[in-house]
Amino acid sequence: MLPARPSVDRSRRRPRVAAIVVAAVACLLAALPVLTAPAALADANAPIFSLPAQGDLLGEFERNDYNEQDGAPEQVAAPDMPGRQALRFTLEGGEQRSELLPRIPYQREGDLQYYAYSGYLAPDFPVDADGWQILLQWHQFSDEGSPPIAVEVRDGRLVLSEEGRAYQDLGPARPGAPIDLVLRIRFSEDPDEGVVDVWNAGEHVLQEFRPESGTLLDEGNYLKVGYYRSTSIDETGTVYLDDLRVGPTAASVGGRATSNIPAGELETGPSPASDTSSTPIVWLAVALVALVLVAVVIRLRRDGHVRR
Repeated sequence: MLPARPSVDRSRRRPRVAAIVVAAVACLLAALPVLTAPAALADANAPIFSLPAQGDLLGEFERNDYNEQDGAPEQVAAPDMPGRQALRFTLEGGEQRSELLPRIPYQREGDLQYYAYSGYLAPDFPVDADGWQILLQWHQFSDEGSPPIAVEVRDGRLVLSEEGRAYQDLGPARPGAPIDLVLRIRFSEDPDEGVVDVWNAGEHVLQEFRPESGTLLDEGNYLKVGYYRSTSIDETGTVYLDDLRVGPTAASVGGRATSNIPAGELETGPSPASDTSSTPIVWLAVALVALVLVAVVIRLRRDGHVRR
């Protein structure tokens, strides 16, 4: 005959289990503000892309034969920024494209991004040529149509275009002179939400511009930089890319292009979309709570406090 099982005093066990569970949950709740703070994981002002001053500049970009069909850019000494290297893009008469794709994520619905562009137009750059000349473009995923946003040289002016039209004046385009642009763009297919602000040489030249079709035409954009123009232009043109920075905040794109903008001015504007960057950390915290509870149960079973 088997000996009788010893009785279990459940009244003593329950308070102990409850106390352990409460203590575990309290510890996790106390740690959540630290765990979910984005600054605890990464610098919120870190750039997404920053063109180095020296080294392999071309290695920072995606390259292909299509974008360099009329010539590859060359790394040279920056003509207007001593101590820096630059990328030189040159097109002869009748040529059309020499562009690069920065290694950055695609722009998606609700994204708010800052772009600081420093360039230089060669002394013989044909600013008054009869035709479009694009320096920067945020192109939709589709191959059809013109980009929702682009920075162009037209009729002696720098302009922001939407789908190749509706030109917004940004100031004069001067041969032999630097270009310092900062763009703050909220990406959206909704015209009420897609917003562009532009600073040129420190001056806020375009404020809360909303393209009629939004700043996205489909599920995403990708950035291209370099020189892309109409084949009707028969003069040679050369543009230099001195610096390019992309980031989620004004502080993340600091450089020559932002140096003359009053402190705090870049940060005012459309409110960022809800930040979900801490969501994975919240789930991690939940998982840790679950693991603690499982560990408690296993320990109690081993100690003989939980019996079938």
